Amino acid sequence: MHAADQALSVGRAFQKEQTKMIHYCHQSKDRVTHDTIPTLENGLFALALFRTRLKEEILEGKALLEKILNFEVEGNFPVYLHEYPHLSDSFLGLRLLPVLFWVRRDFAHILGELKEKIDGAIERILSHLPKELPRWAKFRLEALEGKVGELPDTEWGLSEALISLQIAEGCGAAIGEAMAKIALLWEPDLQLYTGSSTRRYQRRNTVAPTVFGLYLSHFAKNPIKTGEPHPLFLYGALVRPIKTALTFQKRQSPFIQFTPEGECPLFIGFRGDQITHSFVLAKKHLHVEKEGELLIIRLPNELPDDEEKSYEVNFFLNHHEDHQLFVNGKKATVFQEEDRVEIRSKSLTLRLRLLEGEGIFFGHLMRGNRPSQLSCRGEAQFAAYDWRIALRTVKREEVSTIRVQIQVEQELESPQPLPSHASHCLHTQ
Repeated sequence: MHAADQALSVGRAFQKEQTKMIHYCHQSKDRVTHDTIPTLENGLFALALFRTRLKEEILEGKALLEKILNFEVEGNFPVYLHEYPHLSDSFLGLRLLPVLFWVRRDFAHILGELKEKIDGAIERILSHLPKELPRWAKFRLEALEGKVGELPDTEWGLSEALISLQIAEGCGAAIGEAMAKIALLWEPDLQLYTGSSTRRYQRRNTVAPTVFGLYLSHFAKNPIKTGEPHPLFLYGALVRPIKTALTFQKRQSPFIQFTPEGECPLFIGFRGDQITHSFVLAKKHLHVEKEGELLIIRLPNELPDDEEKSYEVNFFLNHHEDHQLFVNGKKATVFQEEDRVEIRSKSLTLRLRLLEGEGIFFGHLMRGNRPSQLSCRGEAQFAAYDWRIALRTVKREEVSTIRVQIQVEQELESPQPLPSHASHCLHTQ
């Protein structure tokens, strides 16, 4: 399914019969109540309707876009229509601008009076921007001039850059070099961003989809499946064919990344039958270094003062039927120093062992959620989507260090040591 078709399908899923508009609230606590009408998502839905090139859908898209434009306030728009005329995002107009750009460029001949409204809105968006612009906003303005700016260095920034790069190409710029650099940061088999990342979100038991992944998976001809409808897939309305043939670097699985400053300093991604699995160490208050296969974890000076805080070191593995967990080759839920915890999955075996600690520590295998889990809201508030492999402090000094050995083995390959720095290349012995 093409990205624009995905966007249309997801838009229909959130569309209400009474208003003919998408109703969705990003802040909904129960993930069920969605009474609000988001401006940007409806703009994306309108573009998806246009891109069907079917008469009834185009008329529906025109009516929807006209409604949205009625809520403009000096070149900007409210995040939700009911907030009008209050503006909580100074750059919502610039985020909506790609929708207006493509509708104006591709469908000018059928817009009628709407064409003048779009032209006026674009002019006011550009003339009322704040003086201080973030990097992504500058990149978008350069794209409108047919220029390619300096690429951002984060996944979120690159997501916005991809939207802008297609505008730049539409304005005559050559974007092949920039797109080739971006393609190097995508692992098509794992469907994983491989650049340096301080936080990787998890949705239920797999890596959360992103706009970056939505674009790159379509360019790699292996689109991310929507699964449960989510408004992120509305961005597929902006995904267009590009003139450049991209080459993707397939890396040896698993993908291992060590980022000391990250929320999860250790990230190991590997492929399952249906989804991408991941094993991580949550940093929390820890200082983490590595030496070969060893993780050297320095605990905080402050001693834990309640039971939950006593679980000071926490590894997480997405819960899935592909995985089986053993302690010294047997099913168990607790382990001690020198015991070997083994994770057997279909594509690899991962071994974890507490070699030594300056104190007394006890290990536990239980269910839980990594810090970046997005799905624990509403009816799923108390759901557990991970295996939690936790080290509980029984007794230690204020200054204390734990050494944990991590070995990864795929089929008959030798164990692979952890990389010495944030990297999208797999380091092997």
